[in-house]
Amino acid sequence: MGQKVYPTGFRLGITENWRSRWFAEKDYAKTLGNDLEIRKYLEKRLSRAAVSRVEIERAGDKVKVIILPARPGVVIGKKGAEIDTLRTELEKVGTTIMVQVKSNDTVEVMTTYLSDFSRNTLYRAKADAPGLRTGFRGREVALIELRSLCIPNEGTAYLLDLLSRMTNENSVSTNDNGVTQTVEARQGVALNALVEIKPRVMLRPFRTFLEVEQPESEFLLRVDPDEGIGFFEADGGIWKLEAKKNIADYFLKNMGDLIDAGKVVVMQ
Repeated sequence: MGQKVYPTGFRLGITENWRSRWFAEKDYAKTLGNDLEIRKYLEKRLSRAAVSRVEIERAGDKVKVIILPARPGVVIGKKGAEIDTLRTELEKVGTTIMVQVKSNDTVEVMTTYLSDFSRNTLYRAKADAPGLRTGFRGREVALIELRSLCIPNEGTAYLLDLLSRMTNENSVSTNDNGVTQTVEARQGVALNALVEIKPRVMLRPFRTFLEVEQPESEFLLRVDPDEGIGFFEADGGIWKLEAKKNIADYFLKNMGDLIDAGKVVVMQ
């Protein structure tokens, strides 16, 4: 019965060299895992280049990757553009990535600390969220903003009902004692009545990434005969902390396997 031997292993040190050339005393498993990640990445990234062999050399913190493709043009790209892209992407393979939620509308993806205790920022994402402008606006503008810039809730339902029953801005009359406020509103077809308005309403404007739950917060509601309808934030910006938590929870839920493997760290 014949003996079967892996052809490369059979020739190592004679006609074949080792495909990975490095020495690691303490971090052998980690370094070997990084080698496998690099090879797996290149196999997928250069699938059209017919790569016959990938060799990896390590000396200290330096990693040299030698690629032997049958179609080098695919690897090099136009004017060497693919080489630069490949080098940048390879630097990220096996590196622990830090995802930091900087604010309610900004997330940065960085490397771990470098030798000089600095970090390389790989990506920066900025939420294109309109929010709800504080201040006064006309009745029609307020109706449009409540329908287009806020997620429907009890607060928007109350305000839309109130604004739909208000008379023309030029004939609005108000009574304000500093605590409560009344406005003239329409009842039925032609009957007007004084309605006491809520001084505070809970709204959920689009103020962070659309992939996460929009935080609900308190707004002061004011009605002025000359200025129109006014919305003013009343929670001191606490909603921003909730937004940051929602963003962090999104990453924890969707990148749990990478976090457990120690490849991603999420910070607030």
